[in-house]
Amino acid sequence: MKTIEFVSAQNVKIEYELASTAQRFLAAFIDIAMFTIYFMTLTGILGYNTVLISTKGSDLLLLLIIIKIPFIFYHPICEYFTNGQSLGKYLIGIRVVTVQGERIGLKEIFTRWIFKGEFLWISLDFLILCWLGIGILGIFFSSISERNQRIGDLMAGSVVIKNKPSIKYSISDVLAIKNQTDYVPTYPAVVKLTDEDMLLIKTTIQRVRKYQTPQVKDFAIQLADESARLIGLSETPAKRLDFLQTLLQDYVVLTR
Repeated sequence: MKTIEFVSAQNVKIEYELASTAQRFLAAFIDIAMFTIYFMTLTGILGYNTVLISTKGSDLLLLLIIIKIPFIFYHPICEYFTNGQSLGKYLIGIRVVTVQGERIGLKEIFTRWIFKGEFLWISLDFLILCWLGIGILGIFFSSISERNQRIGDLMAGSVVIKNKPSIKYSISDVLAIKNQTDYVPTYPAVVKLTDEDMLLIKTTIQRVRKYQTPQVKDFAIQLADESARLIGLSETPAKRLDFLQTLLQDYVVLTR
């Protein structure tokens, strides 16, 4: 499972799971299936031979307006008005955001659209083979990319994430710690810290227990050292993770 971290306005790190290549492919398949149904319905109403075989200018214009243009501009319009989602992405529960975790803008949408190659279909129908080739290349690139990005995502600075973060944090998480009426705080000066500080401490504790990577452990050490400095300790306790947990419990007891 690949993840990405975004920093909230309160300077709290929130982790989201990246959409897998399989999830992105399934979302694209749903979108294509939807347009296939749309295509077959219209050709059935208007007459299959008339729409596909006739070389009359009026029929070709009709084909362009009611079949090709809606398909070509489907993704950029949906992503702009529905916060980075198409129907397929909505059903799968994924969406497109910038690598900073913000809503994608016109620049990112246009770049992704260009590298998706759907505009090729506006000309000769055999160019759909080129579009299919671009799609296959995108699947391959996404499967080997560190962030499951296709080329368009890489150029646009966007990623596709699951709608809900793997781990959510809010002040209610901190307050959910049970209060102990007979609990004596070890570090009363912890009240100098803020709710956001406590959220960061809680996040770090959970990440250390979940991942055990050198980077996470190093950050926990730095956080413990900085927390000790802020509350006026001359040195950080040796068991830093226990120290952070104690700070969290003290803060809840003293500020509830």
